[in-house]
Amino acid sequence: MIDIIDECGVDLKLLGYENCQTGKFSLNYGKLVVDTDAKAKKTGFDKGTYLIYNCPLLHEFEQECFDYLSQMIGKGMKALLKKNHLTKKSKILLVGLGNPNILADSLGTKILEKISINPFKKSLRLFKFSPNVFAMTGINSFDVVHMLAIWLDVDGVIVFDALATNSIARLTTSFQLNDVGMTPGSAVHNLGNKLCKASIGVPCLSVGVPTMLLAGKLKEEWPKDLVLTPKDIHKNLDSVAEIIARTINNSV
Repeated sequence: MIDIIDECGVDLKLLGYENCQTGKFSLNYGKLVVDTDAKAKKTGFDKGTYLIYNCPLLHEFEQECFDYLSQMIGKGMKALLKKNHLTKKSKILLVGLGNPNILADSLGTKILEKISINPFKKSLRLFKFSPNVFAMTGINSFDVVHMLAIWLDVDGVIVFDALATNSIARLTTSFQLNDVGMTPGSAVHNLGNKLCKASIGVPCLSVGVPTMLLAGKLKEEWPKDLVLTPKDIHKNLDSVAEIIARTINNSV
């Protein structure tokens, strides 16, 4: 399964993909609205809005770039929230997917650690939860998130998770936002039920960053279940988690 829409093998410009370059830190970003069955079939991605941010110099300029990128991604997040009628008064469940015991798959939980909420506030409207993986709990992430969404009576869900990519250059330097949702375990082909509006009952936004590359994408003779990550993955994950958490703190 392909996680990032611009790696689907289709020329997205023919489908209305809008691409821009800011001129700072080599950041370029794009938007694709999959609004027809034909587009969905051609790309292999469900209907919705997809935002892609690529910043190859992210880890070279660090803090200055973090601030800028957070602002740019924040604009996209606010647009998705508005499109789905989620406001500063909406109750939102923030979900960090992945396995916290495996570094390359721990992005979701790292992001949640950096997002600020006030659990003692009477009018609490933001909730954080990390369901871990089925192999550790025996419980499907979908089931827990679905149950919490109903129990807490939230207006929307935002899901964070690590993605897989076909390009070494994109590891921890690309960001994908959408209002389509996310399928737990998709990066390693361990597919669960999809977290989306149709299945959960409320709008489901997702934020993903590629942190792993399946070795089979580089050489056919390499094991398909062998996952490659950057050698400085720990530092890079902290940076990426900080950027996304800052975006959420300022947008949601």
